[in-house]
Amino acid sequence: MNSTHLRKCLSLFATGITSIVTKNKSKFIGITVNSFSSVSLNPPLVMWCIDKKSSSIQDFVKNKNKYMIIFLSRNQKKISNQLASSSNKFDKKFYKEIISNSLGYLDCAMYKKISAGDHYIILHKVIKCKILSPKSPLIFYNRKYNS
Repeated sequence: MNSTHLRKCLSLFATGITSIVTKNKSKFIGITVNSFSSVSLNPPLVMWCIDKKSSSIQDFVKNKNKYMIIFLSRNQKKISNQLASSSNKFDKKFYKEIISNSLGYLDCAMYKKISAGDHYIILHKVIKCKILSPKSPLIFYNRKYNS
């Protein structure tokens, strides 16, 4: 299968954008993810995927700490782009900015890691959820942001 053609075909599926955030010592680390999905209501499980070559892999796969999955709003494109880059470590002030402008979030704990091709599927147990705003979501479609 031609991976370029497959990627183009998969880009036809619109997805919401999330930021996955964890804390490592005194710094927060975040990544942008559009592979998020709910898995189960009982027990409450969600999943997302991370490339095995990601520069942040150690912070997210090896880390047994808690994670926050933040649902980004339409006005958070800049944050999405920053967390998709290597400039993805930040302080508490920026962390609070991400949350305050988002739609809501899930507090999660690592449940299971599954190796799947060139990615890991990360399953999390949801500990707490919070709805923050009725704003419009940040959507990714055809390899670009859409409103």
